[in-house]
Amino acid sequence: MKLKVQAQHLQLGDIVGSGEVVSGIVTSSTKFPSNKVMVYLDSCDKLTDQLKYRSVLWGKRTEINVERSNAR
Repeated sequence: MKLKVQAQHLQLGDIVGSGEVVSGIVTSSTKFPSNKVMVYLDSCDKLTDQLKYRSVLWGKRTEINVERSNAR
């Protein structure tokens, strides 16, 4: 099921619009402001078949397009 959710409500395993999978979420830390969320994303490089990781700092209320399985 495709839907829009706020960054603070992302769940592990969600697939964001870029095709990357959410592998971690940090909602509070002393390293970034309280209105931000650190999201860790995984993707697979099709050419080399290696996993790529990146982290993104989004506002808590930023709306993200995600694909989520109905089983949740």
